[in-house]
Amino acid sequence: MERYALTGTPGTGKTTISALLQNDLISLSDYYEKFSDGKTKDGEWVVNIKRLESSIKSLEWEIAEGNFSHLLSIIDKVIVLRCDPAVLVNRLKERNYSRKKIRENLEAEAMGIIYSESVRNYGVENLIQVDTSKKTSKQCSIIIRNYINNNIKVEEEIDYLERILDWY
Repeated sequence: MERYALTGTPGTGKTTISALLQNDLISLSDYYEKFSDGKTKDGEWVVNIKRLESSIKSLEWEIAEGNFSHLLSIIDKVIVLRCDPAVLVNRLKERNYSRKKIRENLEAEAMGIIYSESVRNYGVENLIQVDTSKKTSKQCSIIIRNYINNNIKVEEEIDYLERILDWY
């Protein structure tokens, strides 16, 4: 069985979409505290990825959901959820993120940080991007399920870098 990372910037739909997938799922956020080296001054967990990975590698799961799941070495393929920063900003505001945290995540999404890390770690042939900006969570879950079942090939090119120009 292949193992997948379902990853993306906060607010792109990882948790919502993973709940719709009918696959063995492990949510990495359930392990943050247990495998953490504490929190940053902003209150974010500093997760020891190697310790977490050692703990979950023998468990039964097909999809690891979390914004750093693409950094695990026990993954075969990566699914990167993307979202237009013009849409993402509203999702993050609904979560009451600070202005600083919103800006940080919008810039990361516009620059495609998680996508770039995933390409570097797994190669472009082992990942897909799914744009959640205009699709419903159900539509996205169907695309992902079809990809996992080898029913479709997804070659969606996503580039939000020009959005940064609107901010300055």
